[in-house]
Amino acid sequence: MILIGLSFSLMLAGFLFSSISSASTPGPNGTAKKSTDLKNDPASMPGVYFYRLEPSFYTGFAPRTQDPKRVTTNLGRGNQLRVTVVLSDEIVGNYISDLATRYKVYRELIDEGVIKLSQNTGFEQFAATIQGEQILQLAEQKSSMDPGKYREISLQKLQKLNPGKVFHIQIDFDQRIRNWSPQLQGIDKANLSSSDALDVVNDILPTRMKVSELSGGQKQKLLALTHLYDKYQKSQDASDWEQFYSASAELFRSLTGGIYPLQDKRLDYYEYTAIYPVGTLNEFAEFEGCEMPLYPCPGKRILKTHQRTHVVDHIPDKACYSYLPWIPYMHVGKTLHNSFHSLWFHIDTKTNSFIPDSWRNNTKDSRTGKVYPDLWLLSRGPMSHGCTHVNAGHISELRQLFPSNEESLREVVTYRNKSNHFDIFDVDGDGTPEVMGVKYFWAYSLNDKKPYKMRAPTDRKGFYKWLYKEGYHYDQQGRVVFEDAATSKFVGNKAVEGKNYQSILLYEADYSPETIQFYQNKPIDFVRELRRVSSTYDVNYKVLGLKKEVTASKTASTGG
Repeated sequence: MILIGLSFSLMLAGFLFSSISSASTPGPNGTAKKSTDLKNDPASMPGVYFYRLEPSFYTGFAPRTQDPKRVTTNLGRGNQLRVTVVLSDEIVGNYISDLATRYKVYRELIDEGVIKLSQNTGFEQFAATIQGEQILQLAEQKSSMDPGKYREISLQKLQKLNPGKVFHIQIDFDQRIRNWSPQLQGIDKANLSSSDALDVVNDILPTRMKVSELSGGQKQKLLALTHLYDKYQKSQDASDWEQFYSASAELFRSLTGGIYPLQDKRLDYYEYTAIYPVGTLNEFAEFEGCEMPLYPCPGKRILKTHQRTHVVDHIPDKACYSYLPWIPYMHVGKTLHNSFHSLWFHIDTKTNSFIPDSWRNNTKDSRTGKVYPDLWLLSRGPMSHGCTHVNAGHISELRQLFPSNEESLREVVTYRNKSNHFDIFDVDGDGTPEVMGVKYFWAYSLNDKKPYKMRAPTDRKGFYKWLYKEGYHYDQQGRVVFEDAATSKFVGNKAVEGKNYQSILLYEADYSPETIQFYQNKPIDFVRELRRVSSTYDVNYKVLGLKKEVTASKTASTGG
């Protein structure tokens, strides 16, 4: 919960976005990475540098999904937020058109003098990529190209422009059902509890399915499956297996809303997964003698409207938030909220006591060539009044991944684990779940509303010792292995203890580059609408101050 009405003056300007690399760490799959000195290499500086508080638009390359069932966020122990999008053919097929539409709208606003770019050169870098990848030419060819071939090209661009975030998921579903089905033998058909039923159905597709309640019809279908499986077990007849498999597939589709393309007994599709470091409630909790950041209000949450503006797509009018997205997921009383939002504090690059000296004279990507006086640097740990802090570039990317329109935003689900429960996910679909993590090693405290001192060392091993405390070791490849890791499951809206995993690896995602472009002040309605722009959204050009519609090409399909 953030306190509304914070007041302080900030003198700011410009920004920098860059990715951070781990010093002498393995990659997500254990492959060795080139050693990088986080403190002295300008290319490795995390966060967003700036001169003053102004609006911004997203200049990265994440896809847009308009279907709220396909995107979820997941908060787990370790202070990171995972966002996963189950990509449909429509999302992939519209990806190039979506990029072209965003570029053309930005370009039109600039050329018509509706907006004036300021501080940094994020748009120029975005435009160079659009041109270098021939996005506009490809968007024009959409109507004349075979849809399958066009999706293939679009997928290649999606993968290239989002390295390490697009995963090809291939699962033999017949074999998956064969592995799952023995669980049905142990079901007490007469006394099956809701919690036990959820455990059984969610294990059809482990770590991906998070069904939190069953309808009466779905529970009856599950019980019917037990009889079909008993029949197959007795007969071992192929036709009985087919009957059981078909009923299992039907239940799976019902439980997952049809978002997974099951064809010829196989799942073959792509997912987009990004992992962002986050700040959480400024409190610690102790579990079994181990201190860790406290997560307030765990559970399954659906995004909420802001109680004052009555929209999920809220943008604060307090300048300290720099007009970045503020996305509520919980009401606190009649006026306050728990939300995803950006930092309301900043680091003074001249006077701060703990940032490396090499960060103090940064001018990278500045429009003026002057040193940036301020920095948004997320603290990965306890920091907020209850909200979830997400740094400027990452909250902008999160908004890009969410549906454009307000109605669909109100259906997006976020899962928030209990403080001592990890987010455990089979990120690449290889059948081996991992603890989710991210290569970001900065955590500090506040004093008098200002960054004060470091909570932990900034080297990987030192930071993990502070963050995870104990219960893990390093294998011969330098990977983190947790001896015993629990995750949450969700019963109704409540988070409770789920599965426990032994000897499970930590997946360490690269820190995502933060890509935004500042521009001079405009009304909040304008700032909000600009973040909604997509080839699959009916843009309000009047709000944007444009007299004509801007399209990626002469034809653009909708959906996804």
